[in-house]
Amino acid sequence: MTTDAHSAAPEEESDFSIRKMKIAFAILLGTLFGSSILPFMAIGLLTLPMTEEFGWTRTQFSGGLTAMMLVGSISAPFLGRLVDKIGVRRMIIGGTFVVGLITMALSRQDGSLWQFYVGFAVLGFAGTTAIGYSKVIGALFNKHRGKALAIFGVESSIAGAFAPKLIQFFIDDFGWRGMFVGLGLIILSVIPVLLIWLKEPEAAKQDAARGGMPAEPPGMTPAQALKTRDFWFILIASFIALAPAIGLQPHLVPYLVSRGITVDTAVWMFSIAQLAMAAGTVAGGFLLDKFDTAKVAAPFSAMTAAGLMLYLFLSGGAAGFVFLLAATTMIGLAGGAKRPMGTVFQLRFFGLKSFATLIGIQAPFQAFCMGVSPLLVGMYFDKYGKYEPVFVVMAILMAITFFLYWFLGNYRYDKNLAPIDGLAPIESQTPVGAITGATAAMKQEGA
Repeated sequence: MTTDAHSAAPEEESDFSIRKMKIAFAILLGTLFGSSILPFMAIGLLTLPMTEEFGWTRTQFSGGLTAMMLVGSISAPFLGRLVDKIGVRRMIIGGTFVVGLITMALSRQDGSLWQFYVGFAVLGFAGTTAIGYSKVIGALFNKHRGKALAIFGVESSIAGAFAPKLIQFFIDDFGWRGMFVGLGLIILSVIPVLLIWLKEPEAAKQDAARGGMPAEPPGMTPAQALKTRDFWFILIASFIALAPAIGLQPHLVPYLVSRGITVDTAVWMFSIAQLAMAAGTVAGGFLLDKFDTAKVAAPFSAMTAAGLMLYLFLSGGAAGFVFLLAATTMIGLAGGAKRPMGTVFQLRFFGLKSFATLIGIQAPFQAFCMGVSPLLVGMYFDKYGKYEPVFVVMAILMAITFFLYWFLGNYRYDKNLAPIDGLAPIESQTPVGAITGATAAMKQEGA
């Protein structure tokens, strides 16, 4: 009987199998070319041509981005729940189709602001279905989950490198209307690849060829997760960590110039920050795979806090440049390292079952911080005429996130996303968890 148990247990599929690489390629293609990231990246290059043609003010034009972010954040809990209930494939492929059509439809604008706002609001709504990509990636890889999420976490940096040139090419050769048509066609062209290679998370975890029966993935329900201290620690940490990243963004160049740093040097620092962020993302992924604890995030919060304090010592001299370089590198590395950690923490603490729902619950909090923090920084400067105290407050916020991460509990799900005895709730042990536990018991009996 022991021999039969061993022979019945399927051999674990490699993280680098051809099947998994096909799914990963579909996800990479979808996140880079099939999501709302392309029209989002186009907004900055459309300011002049569209405001000049329609006579809009800059504030009126900026309302398109506001509509996109606001609707995306409000709809995230609802769409996240749908991703968990009706499946990743339907939501992502349907969302990609809508994003492609709406992007093309934006080429038909006649100068009506409501038309402009509604178009970008729909992009924000449909583009939020991309939540499902992280769920598939999280289920697809076991031993190298952190590294995989790190690689997929740098897609925004990749897009930041190529998208502006592609968008400007369309605008130069076909005008802004032709640009929308071109981007829409690119987005729609990804759908056949998604139809062929994108799989549900359960299919990513079980190879149907081995006779595995489809089953609900293990994990907590939203109600169970919301009752845990860890969920709220993670939510609060991610919420307040956005304050320095987003709140200082529109104010950083003016501050650097006020401290004697040239604009050219400031622009170079932004490039260095992107490189540091990409390196930090990869480093964070490796650390997640090496250390089986969420406390791995805490040192990066401390690194960000230290980098923010270095901004207080800037000057136009050589010493000031060294402080600026150190601060930029430290904050970039730390920010990049946090990219894959949020996804891994959701999976290891709460499982796969309600992954998209829980991500959706957090999205409005994060969007609120992204929208309010730049305004608060600007209001402080308008009233007091200086930024230095803001950097101190931001450093204190990052110190708080250090303690939030440090006091997170033990993971409740192992690297295979199976419940860990005594840590995951009994209700979450669905057929997949039961099968995994039975297989482990049989192997132990055979030993």
